[in-house]
Amino acid sequence: PRGMEVVSLPREIPVVNKVAAGYPSEFTDLGYPARVADDYVRVPDLDDADAFGARVVGDSMEPEYREGDVVVFSPKAPVSSGADCFVRLEPDHESTFKRVYFEQDADGRELIRLQPLNNTYPPVVVPRERVAGLYSGVSVVRSLKGR
Repeated sequence: PRGMEVVSLPREIPVVNKVAAGYPSEFTDLGYPARVADDYVRVPDLDDADAFGARVVGDSMEPEYREGDVVVFSPKAPVSSGADCFVRLEPDHESTFKRVYFEQDADGRELIRLQPLNNTYPPVVVPRERVAGLYSGVSVVRSLKGR
């Protein structure tokens, strides 16, 4: 019928785990990308069936992200230097949330610098091959607690 507007409903994004915005911590990916979670957030305009959210723990990404915020990551989204990413590290499946920069050492080996936004935390530089997963943050659902 005329006059009807088609509205895309917000996609339900599973919140799969907490992600430390401090030092890397163990990541249990609960069979990711199975779309089952303890919690969901609604995000409009996101077309990625594998997108997932993670709740921020710690203060290393303040002031932009605070404890309790849910950052939504999209495996489809391109990751560019300077992006805020969910990072999975080998060999121990640690995960962390940091701004990432692609760098090279003097011998041309690829490195990734994991840069906290809170400058009381030092950056960590890891060889590219230690990074098992890099997922770009595309949206944040703010926690109103403590604001």
